[in-house]
Amino acid sequence: KQWYQRRVREPIRRQLFLSQPTRIQDIMKLKTCVSHIVLMQQIFLILLCIKVDKERAWNWFLVFTPVWITDILLLIPLIYETVLIFRSRNEDQNARGESPKPKSPVFVALYCLLLLCKASAEILICLKNEHQEYGISAYYVFLPISLSFLGLLIGSINITVNSLNCRRRSTN
Repeated sequence: KQWYQRRVREPIRRQLFLSQPTRIQDIMKLKTCVSHIVLMQQIFLILLCIKVDKERAWNWFLVFTPVWITDILLLIPLIYETVLIFRSRNEDQNARGESPKPKSPVFVALYCLLLLCKASAEILICLKNEHQEYGISAYYVFLPISLSFLGLLIGSINITVNSLNCRRRSTN
């Protein structure tokens, strides 16, 4: 037993302790990303207040620029997950455990749908406010937002079903 503890358990325990700083680094990266997103949203709200108060005659597309920068920051994980899904098709890598486990393709598709609906709603809002001579109906402006609510509903149902299936497997 002593040999087992010295040769097997101690190196495993050391590896666990060495992997903790990477978790801390991941948390710090997440905090940094969230702080950038919050900063961009604050800049957007400041620009929106200036535009609504009519202190400056800025273009609506300029006001929404920080939001689109945030969308690009949110698009980066989507591209990463898509690459992981296509790489995970190779069964040899999954059997050896070389690549991290990707999210489900349904999750990535819903995430893409939500970002697309969000961006199209923002563009329609800009077009409606900037070019009122086009006469864009509010129905068409809010259509992408309602589609994103539908995507959120489907995503929450998918998460609920998956968690229920995991509970059933763990009880069996």
